[in-house]
Amino acid sequence: MQQQPNNKNSQDLAGKTAVVTGGNIGLGFQSTLELAQRGAHVVIACRTIEKGEAAMARMRQQVNSASLEVLPLDLTDRDSIHRFALSFTAKHQHLDILLNNAGVVNLKELARTKEGWEMHMATNHLGHFLLTGLLFETLVATPDARVVTVSSGAYKAAKMNFDDLHWEKRPYARVGSYAESKLANLLFMFALQRRFDDAGSSAKSMSAHPGLAATERQQSIGIGGWLSRAMARPVEFGARPQMMAATDTSLPACSFLGPRFGIWGNPSPIKLSGLAVDEGVQEKLWAISEELTGFQYPQTEKAA
Repeated sequence: MQQQPNNKNSQDLAGKTAVVTGGNIGLGFQSTLELAQRGAHVVIACRTIEKGEAAMARMRQQVNSASLEVLPLDLTDRDSIHRFALSFTAKHQHLDILLNNAGVVNLKELARTKEGWEMHMATNHLGHFLLTGLLFETLVATPDARVVTVSSGAYKAAKMNFDDLHWEKRPYARVGSYAESKLANLLFMFALQRRFDDAGSSAKSMSAHPGLAATERQQSIGIGGWLSRAMARPVEFGARPQMMAATDTSLPACSFLGPRFGIWGNPSPIKLSGLAVDEGVQEKLWAISEELTGFQYPQTEKAA
């Protein structure tokens, strides 16, 4: 018998505003749809208006009353991220949920942004680091805001190489590059929470991973071959951990949610270990990220 998604933590989100990066496809599409079903106004952040509007039309076929808008966002382009933040803050005074969902996975060839950043690290970490920073004051001003940064169990295989973050000295390894970016997501989660705490904010920084889900992204790159594709759960299941992280008010800050049995099962908290929980590594990545993005987060009371 197929396991059903666990919706016990669903709640009314009327009056809430959410941003979902990559909200036009896969887990992002499903998360946007569910947030809208619960009454939230959701901003779909994706590369082009056309892709966002096509996704929005599909969502409204399922939820006619969905409150949605689209704003363009390219996480590999600092100018695009700044424009998105300016557009969002010009329209919205609060941000209840920021779902840092967009990402790239196991790119076969080494690719770089125009700044020279390796594409996994740029898209999965640095772009979201900058975006969250530009929205930081709005998040701090919003009671009980949530930032959920989607990671992966692949973080366990990573060794954060600060001397060669962009694979300029090492032979490129797509699995290793992806794993480092997913470890970076968790390091960011912890360091961001300290900034929220220092600001006296009630905001919570969280993370989640989907397990093995039948998303367009995973299927397109052929993760694990035919066996993994056969075992993959429907996207509704893959979205459950990040939805729980975004909406379950009983969870403590810095919770990492994933399928109970690794690739399947209802979402549950996962204990993190290794480099992910090393505060020194967290703060080193934070400092490097500020330097690379050219953006310093607003000074909080304790940090000032």
